[in-house]
Amino acid sequence: MTDLVDELHAQAGLSLLRAGGEITVYDGQVAPAPEPGLGPALPFVLVYVTVKWPGDGTANAIDAQAVTVNVEFNCHCVGETAAAARAMQMQVRARLLNQRPVVTGRNCGLIQQDEVQAPLKDEATGRLVMDGVSIYSFISAPG
Repeated sequence: MTDLVDELHAQAGLSLLRAGGEITVYDGQVAPAPEPGLGPALPFVLVYVTVKWPGDGTANAIDAQAVTVNVEFNCHCVGETAAAARAMQMQVRARLLNQRPVVTGRNCGLIQQDEVQAPLKDEATGRLVMDGVSIYSFISAPG
């Protein structure tokens, strides 16, 4: 059985993105299209979350046990045009940048922006859309 700490960290960031409900947020996969060939409703953000426990974390225990958690949110901001994808990137930034996630029993740092990529053509959803990638991260330590 797991302690669910990784999932709590992932949900802390996803909850910040979903707050307010104005944008569609997918966790790891896009929902099926309402009709074959139609594709998902635009715009949306598709988020891939990575939770890492590095061996050389800044807050590791004196016995060298990994206790620092690094969480990364790889956000694919998708729209019909480059401008729509950039607008989604701005909404994601407004919800994540400089926010302090809440994870019970942990001290979480502020979310920082690590990387931004210009929107590029993407046909993986079955139609031509623009996909701008923004990557955010935060670190947590035992509380």
